[in-house]
Amino acid sequence: MQRLIWLRHETKPFEQRSCLTPNACKKLLELGHDVIVERSPVRIFEDAEYESVGCKLVESNSWINAPLNAIIIGLKELEDADFSLSHRHIHFAHVFKNQHGYEKTLSRFIKGDGLLYDLEYLTDSNQKRIAAFGVWAGFAGAALAIDLWTHTQLGMNYNSKAPLVPYENEMAMVDDVEERLNKIISRPRVLVIGAKGRSGKGAVKFLRAIGIEATMWGSRDTITNHPIEEILGFDILINCALIKEPRSPFLDLQTIEKERNLTVISDVGCDPNGPCNPLPIYENCTTMDIPSIKIQDNLYLTAIDHLPSLLPRESSEDFCSQLLPHLVDFLDNKIENSPWERALEVFYRKSYDLSPDEITIEENDSRDKILM
Repeated sequence: MQRLIWLRHETKPFEQRSCLTPNACKKLLELGHDVIVERSPVRIFEDAEYESVGCKLVESNSWINAPLNAIIIGLKELEDADFSLSHRHIHFAHVFKNQHGYEKTLSRFIKGDGLLYDLEYLTDSNQKRIAAFGVWAGFAGAALAIDLWTHTQLGMNYNSKAPLVPYENEMAMVDDVEERLNKIISRPRVLVIGAKGRSGKGAVKFLRAIGIEATMWGSRDTITNHPIEEILGFDILINCALIKEPRSPFLDLQTIEKERNLTVISDVGCDPNGPCNPLPIYENCTTMDIPSIKIQDNLYLTAIDHLPSLLPRESSEDFCSQLLPHLVDFLDNKIENSPWERALEVFYRKSYDLSPDEITIEENDSRDKILM
């Protein structure tokens, strides 16, 4: 069955990644599908790379007027707007944990009869994500943690380094951070929470590349005694824990007022506005423009929600290699008991759970249509 895949341009600032590489698009074309790619001045892969494999190029953000049978695929969330969403969309929407603005986003899908297959909720039968950037998020999150700590030790303002820019490859990132770290005799005591997950493994990988062996905690180490005052004895906390349900925090504002060695927190989990946030000590994510914030005297935090953007080519190629086999199944309509069916069930459930006051439905629309 021939399908129309529409790869959209990313509008999130500093986002150069793509969930479909030119080679992946070539494979989709060879399978008989149509692939349209929006021109992008920021994507890590050049427009010409897509054109050379046979993709049709169109203007940025033209997906809005794409045929209704087009499957709109991207990476990060759509820009905030008021028009309804009528296509099938595949991307990270950041709405199913009741994040800021989730009501409006889901309402747009309900009003437009569109569907959302959230990449975060494409899971196998064991509820494990089939494709993730986690390793590179942890890798970059650890790099920023060490670099921020190094800047504080050298009396330097980390934000003076902004805006952060992507690295050519992972070794370029390691070399850059290590160059400053080597100006300091001592090495920090580092704690990685969630060390056995994808992000945690990435963080440990970076730390070992610069000769630091971190203390690694898993879920058993954080299951009781919250807030966890033991964290205050470390110099750096790198939080890579995947928290799916509300729980008591690892740290809170009252706890960090106590005597501590803790100087830097890198929150790779990065969910400050959600009910599952284990670090309710800050209100907004940091950015490539302002990568760190001061929480208290001698305590700084970095929490960028698209860390793999600092290694865009490697992270894109890795993610796409994980996603592509499942995308081929989706296009072949092999969705029964699949990650796609599970993701769609989450969309239906979260949409239907919205209260009537949270949805503005057109006169001829029906809330029940999301169950059709």
